Amino acid sequence: MDNENNLFKTGEQFFFAGNYDGAREIFQSLEKNTQNPEVYNFLGLIDLEKEDLIEAIKHFSLASSLDKNNAKYFYNQGNAYFYNGWIKEAKTAYSNALYLAPDNIDYRYSLGYLYYDTKDFARAQKEVDAVLYINPDHAHARVLNALLKVENKDFIGAKNILEENLKKGFDDDFTKVSLSKIYCELNIFDRAEKLMTEVLEKNPKNLNNLCDLTEVYIKQKAYDKALLAVEKILEINPNYIAGAINGARASYLKGDWESTKDFAQTIISLDINCAQGYYYLALAREKTGDIDEAIECLKRAILYDLNNPKYYAKMSDFYCAKGDFKSAFEYISEAVNLDNTNEYKFRYSELLKLSRKAE
Repeated sequence: MDNENNLFKTGEQFFFAGNYDGAREIFQSLEKNTQNPEVYNFLGLIDLEKEDLIEAIKHFSLASSLDKNNAKYFYNQGNAYFYNGWIKEAKTAYSNALYLAPDNIDYRYSLGYLYYDTKDFARAQKEVDAVLYINPDHAHARVLNALLKVENKDFIGAKNILEENLKKGFDDDFTKVSLSKIYCELNIFDRAEKLMTEVLEKNPKNLNNLCDLTEVYIKQKAYDKALLAVEKILEINPNYIAGAINGARASYLKGDWESTKDFAQTIISLDINCAQGYYYLALAREKTGDIDEAIECLKRAILYDLNNPKYYAKMSDFYCAKGDFKSAFEYISEAVNLDNTNEYKFRYSELLKLSRKAE
């Protein structure tokens, strides 16, 4: 027993020192002769570090089945489910953790972020408010509160929260990346770029952050800079589809139709079901005069993303260009059904008149 305890402590030391391979070897040796849930918990944490999410789920599930009263195991299980995209299971696991530890604000924050990520903003706000009531300085809950303000178009309120985070010393990447996006919305591009540059100085090969920097350049209309960033992304990982999508977008906005086609075809080769690949290919086809092929490509985009009003609106434009106002009206009607804001209503009214004249 003493030997097992000593091995366990060594495994812990290896884990917290970042020696995950050494820690895994020790915990796997203990796994064969013990029913200690902490062994499985550490194996799950190592799996998370190695991004082996299925194994992490398995190990956290074993830990929680051995000790059904330990909230930590359910919380870790929820994280593994969430990172793997199993949202329903993650919600259940987080809820189990909160049932066992209702005052744990980190667990409540994670459930709130899950709601935010799945666009259930009312429930996300409820969880964030509960966290901030207990701890007004919970840095990540403050960021999430700011992001929820963005959903309500309160960009100034969101900006104020995140700038206050920085003044309080909460200068983590989540705060900086989120504030950078808000600066972009407010056209404060120099500050947005500065924040992303600071984030990337710590980890210059972080693909998500490089994509965020690309977004800054695109919104700034600095398309050549954006394409240089895309080139760097694809050098690091040629299969990183978000980089290719940003490349297609920057090329299209720059007016380079051939490069748009190339990026779009790269996207489709990486994921044949990716709607954005067909969307940008449709845009490039239309710009080079092949409207019928553009329509066929856009049909594929709609097939793979049925709830995107932008695609229906663009298809309406294509049919308008062909003089088929009846089909154009049908597609703009779908866009309005999906997005009942003012963005598409004027075009709907105009096409309603034109389609009636065409009858």
